[in-house]
Amino acid sequence: MAKPSKTVKPIVKSFSAPLEHLRSGLGWVVAYVPFDAVAVWGSGRRPKVKGEINGFAFRTSLFPTSDGRQFLLINKRMQKEGHAFAGAKASFRLEQDTEARTVTIPAELKRALAEDRSVLRWFEKLNYSIRKWIVDWITNVKSADARVRRSEQVAEQLMSTMEAERELPPMLQLAFARNPRAREGWERMSATRRRAQLLAIFYYRTPDSRARRLAKVVEEAAALAEKKAAKRNE
Repeated sequence: MAKPSKTVKPIVKSFSAPLEHLRSGLGWVVAYVPFDAVAVWGSGRRPKVKGEINGFAFRTSLFPTSDGRQFLLINKRMQKEGHAFAGAKASFRLEQDTEARTVTIPAELKRALAEDRSVLRWFEKLNYSIRKWIVDWITNVKSADARVRRSEQVAEQLMSTMEAERELPPMLQLAFARNPRAREGWERMSATRRRAQLLAIFYYRTPDSRARRLAKVVEEAAALAEKKAAKRNE
């Protein structure tokens, strides 16, 4: 008779960490994980995790740093529901997330994307974190009219980003022509990181706000190129 298989208990890590601003110019609030998550869970450079921040449950992926560490991006909802903000210390509970990650597209967004199915297919291929952030942004407002407006804004944002991946828009081409180092850094970014940067640019609607966001992207790309160059010269 075959022996019953043993249930493998998940490896759960509990720790406290300060919340701090990431030095990227993006305004991100992060918490650095005080252990090697890749060694613990062995799931690639960006382990998928689930857990709690001060008791508030979340699902996300860890981000790697250039020096081999990982950090959690603490989004605004996590800050609000976990009552934890930059400068404070928070309690975390983390474990590997092996469950399938699905996002239900709200009806308002489906209607907004109905005219161009290619944009819907492109959206469905985005990683879980981006899709969830977009869907949460739409559904976190109570007014039906507000959800429709946000869905229409997202549809425009997705279309612009999809087209920018095929060919950089003139504003980026001009910025990179003025700053070749930034172009070098842009080309060294992963495809996922470039996509997130484009989505961030097209999130803004006015020319001034979009230009300010573009300037941050150029600054970050140039900084990445400088960092890579410094490593080569070590």
